[in-house]
Amino acid sequence: MSVKIEILDYVYNGNVLAWEKSVLGELDVTDHSDFPLAMTFQISDIKDLTSTSGDYSKTFKIPATKNNNKLLKHSYIANIDTDVNLTENKKCRILVNNLFSLKGLIKITGIGGYGETPSYYNCVFFGNNISWADDLSNKYIDAIDWGANSKDLAYNKTNIMATWQHEDCDAAAAASAPPIVYPIVSYGDYNADGEPRTIQLLDTAYDSLGGAVGRIGYYGFHSNGTSYGTPLPSPDWRPAIFIKDTLERIFANAGAGYKLNSTFMETDMFKRLVWSLPNFKYNNPDKRYGELSAEANFDTSVALPEFEIDSTWASSTGSSAIFPYQYGGHNVDLGTINTNFTLSSDTSSTEINYVGGAEGFSIAEYGYYNLKASGFSAELSNLLQDLNAGAGPQIPLVNPFVFGSQTELFIDRVQFRLQVKTAGQTSWNDIDTVQDTTLKYFKGSVGNAGGGNIIDATNSYDWDVSGSINLQNYWLNKNDRIRISFFARLKPHDTQGSWKGHGTWSLDVIPTISEFDIQIDPRRVEYGQTYDLEEVINTDYKQIDFVKGVAHAFNLQISTDETARVVNIEPFNTFYKDYAHATDWTYKLDRSKQIEDKWIKSDLKRDVVFKYKSDSKDKKVEARGEQFFNGIKDERPYQETLPKTFEKGESKYENPFFAGSYNAKDQDTIGTFYPWVNPYSACLWEEDVSPNDGTRPLKGFDFLPRLLYWNKYSKSSLTDFEKFAQVQTWASVTPFILKATGATLSSSVISKIYPQATSINRDSISSPVLSYGNANIKDYDDATGVYASSVSSKGLFETYYKNMFEMLKAKPRLRTVYIDLKVKDIVSLDFTKLIYIDGVYWRINKVVDYQPNKNQSTKVELVEWLQLGTFAATAPSFDGSTDPWVSWNPQDGSMDDNQDIGL
Repeated sequence: MSVKIEILDYVYNGNVLAWEKSVLGELDVTDHSDFPLAMTFQISDIKDLTSTSGDYSKTFKIPATKNNNKLLKHSYIANIDTDVNLTENKKCRILVNNLFSLKGLIKITGIGGYGETPSYYNCVFFGNNISWADDLSNKYIDAIDWGANSKDLAYNKTNIMATWQHEDCDAAAAASAPPIVYPIVSYGDYNADGEPRTIQLLDTAYDSLGGAVGRIGYYGFHSNGTSYGTPLPSPDWRPAIFIKDTLERIFANAGAGYKLNSTFMETDMFKRLVWSLPNFKYNNPDKRYGELSAEANFDTSVALPEFEIDSTWASSTGSSAIFPYQYGGHNVDLGTINTNFTLSSDTSSTEINYVGGAEGFSIAEYGYYNLKASGFSAELSNLLQDLNAGAGPQIPLVNPFVFGSQTELFIDRVQFRLQVKTAGQTSWNDIDTVQDTTLKYFKGSVGNAGGGNIIDATNSYDWDVSGSINLQNYWLNKNDRIRISFFARLKPHDTQGSWKGHGTWSLDVIPTISEFDIQIDPRRVEYGQTYDLEEVINTDYKQIDFVKGVAHAFNLQISTDETARVVNIEPFNTFYKDYAHATDWTYKLDRSKQIEDKWIKSDLKRDVVFKYKSDSKDKKVEARGEQFFNGIKDERPYQETLPKTFEKGESKYENPFFAGSYNAKDQDTIGTFYPWVNPYSACLWEEDVSPNDGTRPLKGFDFLPRLLYWNKYSKSSLTDFEKFAQVQTWASVTPFILKATGATLSSSVISKIYPQATSINRDSISSPVLSYGNANIKDYDDATGVYASSVSSKGLFETYYKNMFEMLKAKPRLRTVYIDLKVKDIVSLDFTKLIYIDGVYWRINKVVDYQPNKNQSTKVELVEWLQLGTFAATAPSFDGSTDPWVSWNPQDGSMDDNQDIGL
């Protein structure tokens, strides 16, 4: 019997694997006494409830032949320069008699020999599941190729609401839409600067008011200079990605690519599962800062363009008049880029456009900015007076006062103002100012007496303006214009007889600025921005942890057909086929070998806990865990105390990726209709606050991912306004989003879909309970507005782990037998099929050290299959009041999640 090991590098002709091009070479394997290969095949270990399967070999040796040395690039030579890393796993295929084929990874674990002459290589083979698991362990979720539909996603009202149309991931794919929805989930205070108890869903000025299409601002000024009156933009909606899409894309890009085969993943429930991006932050802030900011440094030795300011005071026919102070101003022309100023190396490729002249800089992206400018000074000169219709000279021939010279013009302050012009509008509006309030006088001489300052083109007055502009966290819209202008507050001398102060006074100004920075906050997605989906996923989310997290939640059993490159995934309850599909190994049992039975002593301790990861930022879940769930910092974990026959201690099974979610009828979403029996929504809060009042912490941006159930909630009902939320779209404009199919869309009702996402929806028996522990549900009939009686609904443990767990508690037999396995048995080995031997059904736990080139029976571990039937849901340890409207504080462990409202 021949055994071959081929080293591979997959090459494809289109979507078809080209084997003849993929084989780099064949290792020599039969010349060493420590060969043959001994393979072990296993499913998840019965002693470890959350383990996964994998095939592997014992360490075996292959000879250091000339061929093998060449394939391994002579890596045994210490001083040779090679790009081969022997410790890295290499793709390979094992063939037995050119019939039985195993694909996986081979790892060289060591080299032996004398001097620089090698004798052998130590090798280990890894197969089923381990190939893709090894690949995913080095990949992160932000590296997933989400496709062209997930790039340049505009974050705005239209696109947010468009995702609400998708029933599930298939509907999103059919619409060629990105695999996301924007559900109602609270991450802190909704619409902090806007109308109380509303969710912000802003329009642009054009969307709300019409007019010029260029009016694309969310916050700013009209052309008459009045404020829009809108709240500061606050991104209350964060995307959630469909679980099924994520898994499919992960496996499609693992190694040479795998397809998923799963009845479970095709269920309506699974297709609606989403995982939240609870932080919605960019993972490339430095890149975004460089592209969307401008840091201008000025060469003060190169003068900026000079300009003239003038100011007019009305003429007076009387012989005396006193004139008020007023401002004269002009924009500062910042000159020419690379002459008057240069951009810093960090922002040299900015998308901000320097328009110049009176228009300054044009903003490239929506967001919050820090606006800084410093090094201000101004030289004023060439004072002129135009008396217009008045009479009298600029400087009097006769001094009407007793002192020797007179002030022509008073200037009591100069200012540099930061100004904005909102996109599509015409007015320039001051948003910050720096000034110098030193009073200075422009003086003229009396007759020929001399003294004072003669006002002519050669005279100048200098102001050094200390301080700087430093406006933090200011909202700017795309296409807003930003500039700096100069203003002086001045007034002329009083009119005394023939010495006239009225008319138009003008003077020339040469400004100086040393620095002007427009710095975007690049961290968070804001209204109007565009983003690529991969840019808003944390860079520390590993793909393998995501797969493990989903598998942990639903007790998924995973096996891989490496030949077909198909990964089979099903929950434990349905992974194993019924008795009709069992394989009869009675005749294959080697009765000459000892049969050994052991009753499984699992690693279970007396106290068993199934839970999500604890999120230190989620203080609501943390506080509830301390108060109601025996200090377990999770929302409704599963807890069980086993009999005293189990060893003291705790067995904790924690989800490796997701954290638990608190759910409530959040009263921060219902506007003036307070209190109200609105739908449940997930709530992630950095403080322990009640959902029954309006107090909320600031939004958090460092939460762990959540596993949620998406519900396109739209039902017919007695009253349109039974289940709703209120949003703010413009200044004082607060329409509704309803779950009522019969509602009429209008200015006051903008959606008939309530975009719901929960881990526990206690109004719906059809929504899965995604906590590990159970929860009481009082099903709400949308058509009648009536709540059903309270029933206990199974959480993840009782839905997906109960049967396995009860089998383990019953201490089934672990039988070790020897089976006469042939190559065709290994080729067709199917862990989903039960094994029938002498009237008893078993499931395969492990095939140990199968040696394809030896004609001998193989050790097999079998676990007795116990048909335990079904289990009714047990009552949760803590749950809500069953009396509708009983109070705002239920008499149960749920404390203040207002689940009694409307129940």
